[in-house]
Amino acid sequence: MDSKTEYSSSATAMKKIAKLDSNLAKELDKGIERANKFKQNWKSVNINEVVKKFAPKSTPHQVNGKIVFENADHTIAVVADAAGGYLRIQDLTSHAKRGLYLTLDGKNGHNVTINGKTRGRSNVEYELATHFRIKKKEEL
Repeated sequence: MDSKTEYSSSATAMKKIAKLDSNLAKELDKGIERANKFKQNWKSVNINEVVKKFAPKSTPHQVNGKIVFENADHTIAVVADAAGGYLRIQDLTSHAKRGLYLTLDGKNGHNVTINGKTRGRSNVEYELATHFRIKKKEEL
């Protein structure tokens, strides 16, 4: 089974459970709200390719409205929002309070290098550089 199919079936299962679990329902609603507010600015990605690159051969697990694919040494996770249809790439070795998220090239999302000069991204730039809309099956 590919990562997109695992993501889709897990998201469907979570949505069914959310009908009986108000806490999960709230988490899913937050994901939808974030996606509706920002997704038009996020780059679209193929979840199969992202998981293959960062967490190959992983088995996803569910955590608070998210579907998490961790690499074998538990240093990087592809964290997909079940209801919002987006993902982020998390550096699990970071002990930052809010987590450290990476760009598609696996670099710290807080910094950007332009013309050989590195500078910090603003919070808005960081969010845009580290959130990715998951392509629908017909887009793959």
